[in-house]
Amino acid sequence: MTKIATHLLALAACTALAGCGHEGRLFADVRTTEIFGTQYGGGTPAPTVRQPILPEMLVPCRGHVLVPAIGMLLVARGKEPPAEGQYVKEERITAPYRILPPGARISQEMSPQRLNVELDNDGRIIGLYCG
Repeated sequence: MTKIATHLLALAACTALAGCGHEGRLFADVRTTEIFGTQYGGGTPAPTVRQPILPEMLVPCRGHVLVPAIGMLLVARGKEPPAEGQYVKEERITAPYRILPPGARISQEMSPQRLNVELDNDGRIIGLYCG
């Protein structure tokens, strides 16, 4: 083996060993919290995202900043957030936007600057698109 390959192999081994935790898991110090309910046991099932969400397609309506909120609960304007779990308050969404609960009728009016936020039956964000 060449000297560079030997160094790369040693670096990879050190990185893997450094990540081993006290319980035999890699990176045990990284906390895995329950994001979508059953992902790490119990709770409601994980949300099903309606379509692929590409941040670059959401720039015209400023939806790219909400991409990390996929799967989070949307708290309606003026309502109290849950005691635990991840959520986004409606007040934090920049106008113009439209909230689309399951089965909502959508008008044919299109506005490239408007963000459409799709929700599932539990009120979690499952889709974002401009229009």
